[in-house]
Amino acid sequence: MTDDSRFDDIYLRLNELTQDVATLKIQAGTIGTSQVAIARTLSLATGLASDMREVKTDIREMKADIQNLNAGLEEVLRLLRGGGSQA
Repeated sequence: MTDDSRFDDIYLRLNELTQDVATLKIQAGTIGTSQVAIARTLSLATGLASDMREVKTDIREMKADIQNLNAGLEEVLRLLRGGGSQA
C-alpha cells in the first residue's frame, strides 16, 4: 500500500467515524427528547388520573344529592296527596 492510499484509507475511516459520531449525537438527542416527552406524558397522565378520581367523587356526591332530593320530593308529594284527601 502506498502512502497516498494509506492516507486515503485513513481519511475514509475518519469520515466514516465522523458520520457515526454525528449519527450517535442525533440518536442521543432524540432519546433524551423522548425521555423528557415520556416523563411529561406520565406526569400529565398521573395528574389526569387524580383529576378523574376527584370527578368521580363529585359525581357520586351529586348522585347522592339527587337521590336525597327525589326522596324529599316523594315525601312532599305524599304529604300533599295525604293532606288533600284529609281536608
